Amino acid sequence: MSHEPNAGEGRMIEPTHPHFAGFIFKIQANMDPRHRDRIAFVRIVSGKFERDMVVTHVQSGRKVRLSSSHKLFGNERETVDEAWPGDIIGLVGHDGFGIGDTLTTDPSVRFDEIPRFPPEVFEYFHNPNTAKYKQFRQGLDQLLLEGVAQAFYLKDTASRVPLLAAVGPLQFEVLQYRLETEYGAETRREAAPFTAVRWLPQGMTPEALEALPLPTGSRLAFDQDQNPVALFPTEWSVGYFTQNNPGVPLAVLAPKP
Repeated sequence: MSHEPNAGEGRMIEPTHPHFAGFIFKIQANMDPRHRDRIAFVRIVSGKFERDMVVTHVQSGRKVRLSSSHKLFGNERETVDEAWPGDIIGLVGHDGFGIGDTLTTDPSVRFDEIPRFPPEVFEYFHNPNTAKYKQFRQGLDQLLLEGVAQAFYLKDTASRVPLLAAVGPLQFEVLQYRLETEYGAETRREAAPFTAVRWLPQGMTPEALEALPLPTGSRLAFDQDQNPVALFPTEWSVGYFTQNNPGVPLAVLAPKP
C-alpha cells in the first residue's frame, strides 16, 4: 500500500494522483556482468514517467535525472521513454538508491518502508585470498545494498569484517555463491555466537551505551545506518536484558530512516 505521510498519518496515493511517484522494490547487481551495472527496479504508483525527467529522491532530498530507463525481458533490455501506473521500469547508474526509496515529482510523498523480517542467523564472511580482497569487498558491498543480508559492525573492535545477519541460512548460501561466481571472490564462512538482535533507542550517547549492563556473551554494535543495536546469544538473554533495563526499550526492527 502507498501512503503520503501527513503529521504522522497517511493517505492512499491513487494512480490518478497528478504527480509522478514510484518506489524502489528491488535492486539487482551484475545483470550485465560485462559492465558491473546495478539496476533499481521501480514500481510506478501515480503520474506519468518520462525518460530524462527530474524527480526528487525523497530519502536524500536530492534531485536526480532519470535518463537510463529500461524494461527487461530476460537478458534483453528495451529503452523506456514513457511508463504509467502499474508499470515496472529498471533504472541504471544510481548508486544512492536503496530498497524502499521513493522517487517523485511531489516531495511531500514518501511511501511506507518495505517491511523487513528480523534476522535469526549470524555469520562472518572472510576472504582467504588476499589478492582478491578488492573483488570480495566490492561484491559484498553491492550485494548488501541489494538486501541479500544485513550487516552489523561490532563496537570496540578493530576488525573491518562486518557481522552478517539473515533470516535463514539459504541467504548466506546465495551470498557466497554470488560472491564466487559474479566477483571471483572465494569466501570462508564462520558462524557467530548470536541468535537475536534488538535495536536500542536512537540518540543514546556513547556514555549511555558504554554504561549498559549486558548479559554474558552479548555485544553492542551498529547497523548500516549507524543505529545502535544489542546482539544476544539466546532469547533468554534478551529477556534478562529487558528485565534489568526497564528504561531501555528494545525494538525487533530497525527504526525508519
